[in-house]
Amino acid sequence: MSIIGLDKAARPEVTGAPRKAGGPRRALTSAWAKHVAGPLVLVIIGLVAGGNDYYVHLASAGVIAYILTAAFNIVYGYAGIFNLSIVITYGAGAFTSVYLEVQFGLPFWPALLISVAVTTALSVLVAVPTRGLNELFLAIQTLAFALALAEIMVNWEKFSGGTIGIYAVPMPTLFGYEFTGGLLPYYWLAAFFAWLTYELVLRIHRSAMRRKLTALREGPRVLAAVGVSPDSTRLVAFALSGALAGLAGVLFAHFQLVIDLDTFSFTRLVALLLAAILGGGGYFLGPVFGVVAILVMDELSLATSQAQDLVYGVGILVLVVIASGGIAGWLDSLMKWIVPRRGPDPAGTADALEPADPGGGGGGTGDGGGDATGTVTRYLADSVKAVHRDLRVEVRGVSVAFGGNTAVDDVSITFATGEVIGLIGPNGAGKTTLLNAITGDVRATGSVRLGDDEILGVPPQNLVRSGIGRTFQSPKVIPELTLLENVMLAGDGIGKVGWFRQSLLSPAARRQALAGRERAMTLLTGLALADRAQSLAGDQPYGVLRLVEIARNLMLDPAFLLLDEPGAGLTEFERAEIAATVRALGARDLGVVLVDHNLPLITSACDRVYVLDHGQVIAEGPPKEVFAQQEVISAYLGVPG
Repeated sequence: MSIIGLDKAARPEVTGAPRKAGGPRRALTSAWAKHVAGPLVLVIIGLVAGGNDYYVHLASAGVIAYILTAAFNIVYGYAGIFNLSIVITYGAGAFTSVYLEVQFGLPFWPALLISVAVTTALSVLVAVPTRGLNELFLAIQTLAFALALAEIMVNWEKFSGGTIGIYAVPMPTLFGYEFTGGLLPYYWLAAFFAWLTYELVLRIHRSAMRRKLTALREGPRVLAAVGVSPDSTRLVAFALSGALAGLAGVLFAHFQLVIDLDTFSFTRLVALLLAAILGGGGYFLGPVFGVVAILVMDELSLATSQAQDLVYGVGILVLVVIASGGIAGWLDSLMKWIVPRRGPDPAGTADALEPADPGGGGGGTGDGGGDATGTVTRYLADSVKAVHRDLRVEVRGVSVAFGGNTAVDDVSITFATGEVIGLIGPNGAGKTTLLNAITGDVRATGSVRLGDDEILGVPPQNLVRSGIGRTFQSPKVIPELTLLENVMLAGDGIGKVGWFRQSLLSPAARRQALAGRERAMTLLTGLALADRAQSLAGDQPYGVLRLVEIARNLMLDPAFLLLDEPGAGLTEFERAEIAATVRALGARDLGVVLVDHNLPLITSACDRVYVLDHGQVIAEGPPKEVFAQQEVISAYLGVPG
């Protein structure tokens, strides 16, 4: 059952009394301390275990298991992808490195690099067909890939040794020095790669990649809404996970010195799942706690060889009951209860940049207790860049049908930058469906042109980059990110720094994150949400989330902003704030389409109004004139003509 592959027959004899495991240390909050903590712990483990062959063996296996669990934590914990092919990817890394060394005489180091490249490519290959699959079917597809690859490997005897396996794994060398699996020098080799893995995961955790992966898990449509392709983000998650799994496989092969396909079986997958879930999926230290938990249960099961399943069963039950979010989640909740904390600091920039507070504003909460409407509106409008002028969207003859039901029927409307138009009508009139047609969320016929370009059917993430942003009927935010991070996500999406540099938290990525944080704080301050910036979105009231969606869209510097019922769930004060903000944005040459049922909001904010009924436009013009038409009164207000 062990994730590290230390079956009872492979364990060295215990030569001394086992040491007691220490409890988890208090989390280190400063960035430099986190970078130092990982290698420091690895060095301490090596020094403590150095005098005992069994402890050295256990420590080596543990750090390799950490690398594999960290790989699974990226794809499952952060990105929410149930990838069941990761264990066979782990095995492919092991067999590829040995095959290259034995059959082609390659040294360990180039074989390691090629093996990692191969497992990365394999993981991407797994991910390509998963586009559009839900979690269940995605798991089935990855499991099918794993079974197919295992069948290929078992029949390719020169590669895998068939059903017998390989019993002659070469030992790594460096400058003539040999690293023998199970001895202290090999621990230092494995610990070096564990440190690199720790550093990479730490950088991902502090970078835009964590925000993107979390958004992929919690709300893929949010990614598209900020200009990021969910499919591309999924490929990145698979690639990062595959690279680390391959690295773990290479190290495992040269640690055990004997490998066969049974080592990478379903039993190993179960142990990996346990380590990831018990440790805390999506938590930075989750893999560490998960591996420790599995090691402890392994040792207890070894001590009680007649009751291994009982030890595992009781151990898992206790951990699940006590720590439903995993050990890391339980510790995080405990620390928040003991010491209330701010949310995680994006890109580690808190020391370099304090929240913006221009003019002493930003102390409001967005629930009616903020600055005066005029002050906030002027400040917010001044923070919006007037970068788009003289653009027009022309919707011509657009229709949307769901089966035999026509939701939008031959609708034509136009709107331009610097103009605020309203889109109203009774429930089921087709307002949201029309917005979905414009933004590529549903299939439609007809034509939608942005300037001279046809944009009907353009993927939502590409449309965002063309200058059209939108909000949704129900606020789409990422509950596990802070308000600040939710707004920063838009800057991550349109930024010029790619996923590779973001994952490594390169200087360019750090600068982009710093600029994004400053801009996001400016927008949140303009909406009187500065005091809530470091609070999790999942803890906020409905009205606040509405404002966060608007701030996130303004981060995109769009030419047009489509607002789907932004006044729903807001107080009268907040609706007045929305109306004033929309008017101010129009004055900054932003085109706004406002869908709402609140007539005072529409009247006070809009220059023109389109009225839809049964999927067709029945009236258009200035609000007061339109609302006076008998046909509109009959359709919208339900008053007989």
